[in-house]
Amino acid sequence: MSKLEKINGGVPHALEKALYRNQFILGPFFVDEYGSWEKTKIGKSVCLTTHPDLNVYQETHENKSITLIGYVLDPNDSDASDFDIIKSLTLEISDFDRLLDRSSKFGGRWILIVDDGKHIRLFHDAIGLRQVCYTDADYTSDLWCASQPGLIAERLKFGMDPRSIDFISSFKQRNSEYWWPGDSSPYREIRHLPPNHYLDLDTGSRCRYWPNRLIEKLPLEEVVEKTANTLQGLMISASNRYDLAVSLTAGWDTRVMLAASRKIRGKVSYMTVKQLGMVGNHADIMVPSLLASKFGLKHDIVEAPSAMSDKFRQAFDKNVPFAHEVWGRDAQAILDYNSLSKVGLSGSASEIGRCWYREKLYGRITPQLLSDVATGLDNDVFAMRSFEKWLAGLNDVFDYNIADLYLWEQRCGRWVAMSQLEFDIAWKDIFTPFNCRELLVNMLAVEEKYRKGPEYALHREVMSTLWPEVLSVPINPHRQKSTGVMLKSFLKNKLRRHTPDFIKRAIRGH
Repeated sequence: MSKLEKINGGVPHALEKALYRNQFILGPFFVDEYGSWEKTKIGKSVCLTTHPDLNVYQETHENKSITLIGYVLDPNDSDASDFDIIKSLTLEISDFDRLLDRSSKFGGRWILIVDDGKHIRLFHDAIGLRQVCYTDADYTSDLWCASQPGLIAERLKFGMDPRSIDFISSFKQRNSEYWWPGDSSPYREIRHLPPNHYLDLDTGSRCRYWPNRLIEKLPLEEVVEKTANTLQGLMISASNRYDLAVSLTAGWDTRVMLAASRKIRGKVSYMTVKQLGMVGNHADIMVPSLLASKFGLKHDIVEAPSAMSDKFRQAFDKNVPFAHEVWGRDAQAILDYNSLSKVGLSGSASEIGRCWYREKLYGRITPQLLSDVATGLDNDVFAMRSFEKWLAGLNDVFDYNIADLYLWEQRCGRWVAMSQLEFDIAWKDIFTPFNCRELLVNMLAVEEKYRKGPEYALHREVMSTLWPEVLSVPINPHRQKSTGVMLKSFLKNKLRRHTPDFIKRAIRGH
């Protein structure tokens, strides 16, 4: 057993590189236990230790610096590198509020640590997909941050909170894609930094910095144009840096991603995970296959195993506390598919522009209601206290709808962020084009009637602008009324025009 295997609890050598991929730990001194991890000093007091695959770039000038963890993209300049973008931000280093505003146009998956010579502050991308957990000053004297709470707990010898274990055990029985409410974690001493907040690394306190103004209502046509341009710009920027694999299903979010990929379709690949229990004629298999054939796209169907292998499970379960069994099977299939060579492209957070929770969250919003909607546990004390704390932090959110913010900061900021952290074991990195504050704010600025189903006019018009032909294949046909007749008729007509090889692949899912 190698030194790293001993540290990692006997994880097989072949998975050593995948374990803790793209993760970090930050504190008053460097962590030496992880062999090849990189070390970066920030100011005089902050020490950043990072997995060797996690990109870190630091721009310094005199006693000031900006440190990037992850990668950042400019939709208006597809050739701009991390160096170019961070260099431009150093011009605002003495005006933190202005720097925050400047960062709103950027996409990617990133953390910025800004040392202006007086304060050291940390904030992350719009949805917080480059996750940050940190120690609660009420319990610890030194501030530690990390990509997930287990790294801190192991270092400081924290035990799990029995209340959190009871909560997550109950939640897991109801939902295999469970998630942590509010800013909670399995440890009472460790908090999660929500989206739209920054963390003061000198004091350990956090502060909400957005929303910071009223929504400027915009006409549909203007929002469609801005959304389409931003999505396309981010797609081109990402494709200039990475080998992208665009996820396809039958749904709205991935269809927008397909439309936004039109200009780069010849240099990216498309893939669909055939999850456990999916038959070959499932819409999430058939529709992507039809789209790929129609537009001549390279499309791979990646079949998840019935169970994780013992070797992969060791790494996956150790990678984060309470890892999701249901995601582990898919992650193993994806790792086998791309061998950490591709950046996976996700349509997540598109739901923020689709009034996703409006039918469930209306009237007087209470911690009990939020708990019920999130977990199905309407009387769970742990969940209700977590949501009560989140609601108390919404003292002044101007005219932003709480249901939209809940979806943004809780569902996406917690559930999506955790899923991406777990899938870091399988991809080189993950790219979510909707993870851009300026884009999301623009989408929220349009009249709600254009964001609601079943038409979802905003999404449909964005697709029509980017690549109208993608709408020639039904979206989620299996969820519409008279689905059986409509889908069978559609597939029958389409399959007549394709080769036997395509029919075989679509039906069998190979």
